[in-house]
Amino acid sequence: MIVVSGATGFLGAYMVCHLLEKGKQVKALRRPVSSTREFNTIFNHCFESLPDSEKSTVLKRLEWVNADVLDIVSLEEAMTGADEVYHCAAIVSFQQKHKKRLMQVNVEGTTNMVNAALHMGIKRFCHVSSTAALGREHSGDHMDEKSKWLTSSLNTNYAISKHKAEVEVWRGMEEGLNAVIVNPGVILGAGDWNKGSCKLFTLPWKNFPFYTTGINGYVDVRDVASAMYQLMQTESASGQRYVLVSNNMNMEFFMHTAAAWMNKTKARFRVKPWMAEVAWMLFAVKQLITGKEASITRETARASMNHYYYSSAKILTQTGFTFIPIEETLQYICQKFIKDQRR
Repeated sequence: MIVVSGATGFLGAYMVCHLLEKGKQVKALRRPVSSTREFNTIFNHCFESLPDSEKSTVLKRLEWVNADVLDIVSLEEAMTGADEVYHCAAIVSFQQKHKKRLMQVNVEGTTNMVNAALHMGIKRFCHVSSTAALGREHSGDHMDEKSKWLTSSLNTNYAISKHKAEVEVWRGMEEGLNAVIVNPGVILGAGDWNKGSCKLFTLPWKNFPFYTTGINGYVDVRDVASAMYQLMQTESASGQRYVLVSNNMNMEFFMHTAAAWMNKTKARFRVKPWMAEVAWMLFAVKQLITGKEASITRETARASMNHYYYSSAKILTQTGFTFIPIEETLQYICQKFIKDQRR
């Protein structure tokens, strides 16, 4: 039996589907108030070629369990009878007001997951960290698994929370937890088009005319799930972390490539640094007036202009893993996006 936390979220849902494709029995954790809507969308994307009768057969190997990463008792009950745990639950936010919640769920929640796994004798544990947890000191930095955390103004509250969460997993390893850590970049895939990285694809669809020059590491969500599974089967991976980035891509390439696949107008205007600063300030004022969360914050505006480069050489050389080319990823997601818009 395998436990997956954060199963109603984007990556967690794909991880559950990947395990189901492998014929595994899965316990999917969700809070009592969480909706399975996004999971259902992703499940249908992953198994769209199967008739409904076969989908029902697959779902018989999935058990939904009410558990909260902030409630260690519920976690221990959920882990009863399990051998492996994939810890995918986390909050991604760049809103200053969410700082406390980020620390609670990402740090305290991971502490509880680690402690529960140790107490319940879990044989293998995979923790989803982030390239943000590698730390950033300067725009233009090149980073990999050997990069050490550096306190810097470029590190967002989200990055700090993921770094502290990772420290908890390392602590668990020292106490005997057989664990592996993955540090994915920005994860791309088909899902809820109104949330997270999926929302990026609404920009070219709406003929958004602006693009930034920032560079970041990106990876296909299917690759992240596949790599996590492979690493959990690789004993030599225990006690290590792996960067998961298929390409270091700038937003100009993303916007223009996605627009081409969607048959939309390519973004024409490059955003300059001063424009990004003005944008987040205007959105901040709008948030104060309307109470609606700003879609552009100081953190996201500045990050969109910086250049960060990541290397996944370690997993490539140690395991022979291969990533889906970013062009293929963008084509696949755009096709899914268009199909969903026409429903």
